[in-house]
Amino acid sequence: MRPMTPLLLAFLAVAAAAQAQAPAGAPPSPSTPPGQDPIKAILEQETAATPGSYAYNPQGRRDPFVSLQKPVEAEGPKIRRPGLEGMLVQEVALRGIVKTPKGFTAMLQGTDGKSYFAQNGQKMADGIVTSIDASTVVFRQEVNDPLSVVKSREVKKSLYQSEEARQ
Repeated sequence: MRPMTPLLLAFLAVAAAAQAQAPAGAPPSPSTPPGQDPIKAILEQETAATPGSYAYNPQGRRDPFVSLQKPVEAEGPKIRRPGLEGMLVQEVALRGIVKTPKGFTAMLQGTDGKSYFAQNGQKMADGIVTSIDASTVVFRQEVNDPLSVVKSREVKKSLYQSEEARQ
């Protein structure tokens, strides 16, 4: 036979004390099903969590599942602006370049599958269009890395993949 643990001994002592306090002819409490120990029923009710909820009994301790640091979501906005201004430089694809009397205009395809026309100075979520020529669009992308020395970098997107491979 295995020896009893101190926790089991304490539980048995509490259960015996509760049964000794109850009168012999007293009916069980209304929440206790007939034929079940009332102490066991109370413990099951306390430990049973409702589906989809989180229950933690701290007993004087902090919750180990709650972060001690400030949540990352609170640092920046979660909602992006609509259209090209809400898209990142790496999310758009160059689909064409059109020559107009004012200069070149780039046709960019966004993540939503729509086409957008961008000119020099067009703002994006993390950058800006700096120049457009007959086959290439150049972006200045803001670097959001606290460990990086550079705060912005130049990103080139070309109509022809062979030109992008050489760069």
